[in-house]
Amino acid sequence: MSRNTIGRQRRRVWAGAVAGASLLAAGAWAQPKETGISYYYDAVEKAVFHPVTRAFDAALLVRKISGNPREAANVDGNDEVRLPSTWWQPRLGFRPVTPAQMLKGPGSGTGPAPGKWKVVKAKTQGVSPGFQIKDSEGARFAIKFDPPRYPELATGADAVTSYLFWGAGYNVPDNAVVFFRREDLEIDPKATVTSQSGSKQPMSQAFLDQILKRVARDADGRYRAVASRFFKGKPLGEWEYDGRRKDDPEDLIPHQHRREIRGLWIINAWTNNTDCSARNTLDMWVTEGGRSFVRHHMLDFSGCLGSASIDKQSPRGGTEYLLDYGAAATSLLTLGLMPRKWEGAVDPGLPSAGFIDSETFDPGDWRPFLPNPAFDQRTERDIRWGARIVAGFTDEHIRAAVSRGKYSDPRAAEYLARILMERRDKIVHRWLSSQHAVVETAR
Repeated sequence: MSRNTIGRQRRRVWAGAVAGASLLAAGAWAQPKETGISYYYDAVEKAVFHPVTRAFDAALLVRKISGNPREAANVDGNDEVRLPSTWWQPRLGFRPVTPAQMLKGPGSGTGPAPGKWKVVKAKTQGVSPGFQIKDSEGARFAIKFDPPRYPELATGADAVTSYLFWGAGYNVPDNAVVFFRREDLEIDPKATVTSQSGSKQPMSQAFLDQILKRVARDADGRYRAVASRFFKGKPLGEWEYDGRRKDDPEDLIPHQHRREIRGLWIINAWTNNTDCSARNTLDMWVTEGGRSFVRHHMLDFSGCLGSASIDKQSPRGGTEYLLDYGAAATSLLTLGLMPRKWEGAVDPGLPSAGFIDSETFDPGDWRPFLPNPAFDQRTERDIRWGARIVAGFTDEHIRAAVSRGKYSDPRAAEYLARILMERRDKIVHRWLSSQHAVVETAR
C-alpha cells in the first residue's frame, strides 16, 4: 500500500472524528451509558480465542508476508499523534517536564486531608482487601493494601508507576502511599455491605475489623496503604484495547489502530506492567471548558515493577503469556531441554521490590500476562514513538518517582531505580540506537 493511500485513509478517519467532535461540542450528543465487561470472559477471550483467531486471519497473514503492516490511523504528516487527544498528552520525550512537575502532575500526591476518614464502601470481591473513604474535605479515595507476605510491594508499585505513566503522557489517578490507625476510621451511617446473595446490610465495626485483620501493620501499629483519589466526572466503565465505544462521538478510530495505545507496549515493557488489560482502565464523562466529553484513563498499577498485586512477579512474567502456545510448542519439540531465557534470572531478595530485573529483560519481545489486541498490531513506528517517551526519563525523573514509593528499605528504592534505568537504556539501544547520546546527555 502506498504512502498516499495510507494518508487518504487516515484523513478520512480523522475527518470523521473531527465531525463527531464538532457535533458533541454543539450539544448534539447525550452522555454515554455506563458499561462494564466480564473480567473472566475477557481473560478467556484474550488467552484462548484471540490467539487462535489471529493465527487464522488471512488478511493479517498477507500483510505479514508482504511486509506491509497496517500503520496507526491517528497520526499526522509528521507521523505524530494528532492532537488534541482525550487519551494522551505530549510530555516527556516531547517537551520539557522537570521531576518536580512530574510529581505534581497527577495531583497533590498528599493523599486524604488531615482528620477522620469516613468509610463509605467496602471491597467485597477479589482476593485483596480494600475500601473507599471520604476525607475531612469530602474527597473520595480508594484505599488498597499490600499482600501480607510482601509489605510495601503493591502500594509502592502503584504509587511509583502512576507518576511514570503521567510523565509518559497518560491520564492516571493521584496516588499516594499513606499511613493510618484504626481510630482514624469511622463508618458512614449510609455505608452498606453487599452479601454473596446480593442483599445489602449496614456496614458494621466488626466487618471493618475483619478487613483490617487481613492487612499487615507496622511495628508502631499503623497500617500502610495506597490512597487513590477518585477521578473527576462520572464513571462510564472500562475501555477496551480493541474496537471503539460506539456511543462516544469522538471515539471513531478502533483502539487497536491508535498510536498512543499501540505505543503503550514499550512503556509497559519498561515498567513491567504485565497486567495491562481492560480491567485496569476507566472512561470518565467530564465537563471542561464548556463542553462534555469522554476522557480515557489507566489505573491500578499494583501489577507493575516487581509486583503482581497479591504476590511478587514471577521470573516468567514479561517473557511469556499465561497460555503461551509458542513456548509450549518449543518445550514440546525440545522435550523441555531448551532453557528458557527467564530461568537464569536472579531474585534480588528484597520483599518490597519483588521480582524485576534488567539482565533477562528483552526490549524486543516483552509480553504481558494476557495477549493484547492493540499490542499485537504494533509496528516499528509505534514502538519507536513509545521508546522516545521512555528515553525522555532521566535518572532524576526515575529517582523522583521511586521516592514516592516510600520504601523503608533504601536498598529496595535504589534497586528499583537502577533496574528502571538499565531497562530504559536497553530500550533506547534497541529502538533508538542513533539517539542513545540524547539520554546520556540528559543525565
